[in-house]
Order: sequence, then structure tokens, then C-alpha cells
Amino acid sequence: MKNNVLIKKSIRSYVKREGRLTKSQLYGLNNYWVKYGIEYDSKIINMSKVFKRCGPIVLDIGVGAGESTIAHAISHPENNYLAVEVHRPGIGRLLNKIEVYALTNIKIIKHDVIDILKKQIPDHSLSQIFIFFPDPWPKKKHHKRRLINEELIRLIKEKLVMHGRLHIATDWKDYANHIKQLGDDDPDLINLASNNNFSPRPSWRTKTRYESRSKRLDHEVWDLCYGLK
Repeated sequence: MKNNVLIKKSIRSYVKREGRLTKSQLYGLNNYWVKYGIEYDSKIINMSKVFKRCGPIVLDIGVGAGESTIAHAISHPENNYLAVEVHRPGIGRLLNKIEVYALTNIKIIKHDVIDILKKQIPDHSLSQIFIFFPDPWPKKKHHKRRLINEELIRLIKEKLVMHGRLHIATDWKDYANHIKQLGDDDPDLINLASNNNFSPRPSWRTKTRYESRSKRLDHEVWDLCYGLK
């Protein structure tokens, strides 16, 4: 008789609802993934080998179509950007943009970021982590799906270099307060705006279509910036 072993499935912070890919998006995936993509596996990434140089590594989580990633990579060519996204339409658009701008400092991984942090990112290797407008999962019964929780914060602390930065932006108030409480209560993180405060919106953070839509809907945007002690 077989033992019944219950395997706890991890709760994903996203649901794939991909529509039909456009010809342009499909072209990007078919032609440029091999050039700019990194396949997920359980091996640690050799960052200097992947980017063909040494430099600060910025992990950009949930980049969508990559508007922010592209802008930052152009403005800061000294940085290497590792973009994480699971939706193929956005990845296809981002791949096309990378090729158009001939950028050599962006690579993309298509997989769940929790697995990537656990398996692929070297400890103490990231200078910055961006999480801009993660899915708020507004219904209370769905809060367990929210990306930013104690597990993610623990993983982030393992991967940041000393004095590395975590920057988060959201347009959902109760999510912002939840994130602030997580960060402020963590003894290893410093709220750069001082405890119980949100950070002013930094001028360098590119305004994406999502943020513009939030403004049209009269949603306030909250920024949180933390440093690792």
C-alpha cells in the first residue's frame, strides 16, 4: 500500500491569461530570445559570463512590456538588468525593444521569481531590486497570492549586497501599508524615508502606462525604499 504523501503546492502570485500573440511579439520571441533570454534551471547564474562583463546587477521583477527596464538600462549603461516576467506578450515586446535599442545590459528570465531567487541568483550579488506595481490581488481571499510577503523579503535579504536597495511602488493602499509594515518590522532593513513613512516618488523611476492609468483612475501611488544593513 502506497503512503499518501501530501505535497504542498506553492501559491503563485500570478495567473497566466495570455491572449493571442501579435506577429510582432511572436517575432521577438522566435528571433531574440536566444540572444537575450536565460532559461530557468536549478543552476546558479554566472552573472559576469551571462552579461559578458562585471557590473552592478539590478533585478527587475514583473516588468510587463519592459518600459521601465528599457529606460533604466539606457540611462544607466553601467548596470546590468535581469528582468523577470512570465507573460509571453510582454516578453515579446521587451525583446523587440532591446534589439531596436541594441542594448547589451538586459537579460530576461521567464519563470516564477521565487524559484529564480532560490535556485539561480547568487547570494549577495544584487545591488538593487525593483518591484514596480505588483498585482495587488485586492480581494481579501486572494491576499495569500500577493508576491510581497515574509518569504520574499527573506530571499531578497539573502541576495542583496551589503547596503543594497529594494525599491517598491504600488497604487493599492492596503498593500502599501502591508509592505511598509513588513519592511519596517524587519531588523535587517532600513526604511530610507524613516520608519512608518513612504518615500517620495523618485524622479528616475520611469512612469509606465500602468502608472499613468492609475493616475487617470485617481489612484495614489506609494513608493517604498529600503536598504540592507
